[in-house]
Amino acid sequence: MLVAYMPKTQTRQTLCPECGAPVKEPYKTWELIAPFPDKKMRITATIFGMYECPKCGEKFKGVVSKVKMGSEGIEL
Repeated sequence: MLVAYMPKTQTRQTLCPECGAPVKEPYKTWELIAPFPDKKMRITATIFGMYECPKCGEKFKGVVSKVKMGSEGIEL
């Protein structure tokens, strides 16, 4: 189980799909590990999150981060 990741140097702001308001943090997260490696034999772990808009109350899913792990190291 993957627990902690280093934050990206560039931060993406998650926006509500209904009203466009910025949403800070997901209230729930889970991870998905790709069952097959890519061409460079790296495994991709994707962290998804459930967000709730503070302005309109809309709940939506989004990607929190992606990590590619291989023999050369970890790529964020």
